[in-house]
Amino acid sequence: MADMSRIDQLKNVVEQNPNDELGQFALGNAYYDAKLFAESGPCFQRVLAINSQNSKAYEMLALTQKMTGHPDLAIQTATNGFRIAHRRGDLMPMKGMENLLRELNAPVPTVVEKTSGSASAAAVASDTAFTCRRCGSTGPQLTKQPFKGALGVTIFESVCQSCWKEWVGQGTKVINELRLPMYDPQAQETYDKHMKEFLLID
Repeated sequence: MADMSRIDQLKNVVEQNPNDELGQFALGNAYYDAKLFAESGPCFQRVLAINSQNSKAYEMLALTQKMTGHPDLAIQTATNGFRIAHRRGDLMPMKGMENLLRELNAPVPTVVEKTSGSASAAAVASDTAFTCRRCGSTGPQLTKQPFKGALGVTIFESVCQSCWKEWVGQGTKVINELRLPMYDPQAQETYDKHMKEFLLID
């Protein structure tokens, strides 16, 4: 059953600011979850117009194109998105688009993995390397978990200081624009959903 109240709420957010990347992405996801695929596609297209490096938006747009009966467009979108996801180190969107391309019997782009000069150097790098899942940078990493629990661990291990700082600002906007009472567990769940979408955490 479609959560039309959430959709209406998000529509109001993006009407006030059409260039709100997070709001457009959240509205596209809400439409997609409600199986309103024709409505979700333009939202993800708008996200990519705002930020052409948002690999998760490529994945969701490709899925939407598949669901609306446009496999050729889905293949093109997933192919482009796969390359961007690889370049940025966004492993989960990359895997999702790889699976979609295989499902559509399309070739998966060939990418060259970065390697160290020696096996021992590679082993050291694998133990110490940090790559932000959102922007693909190598740090700096957060100095401590932002909060307790599994989600806090995931953010600490895979989100850089810059992206986390950016989310803190966006998170304040989410609370204010959606008027979330953070003492309410449902409001906290909504907040966490936006946070995971922004930080590319599935």
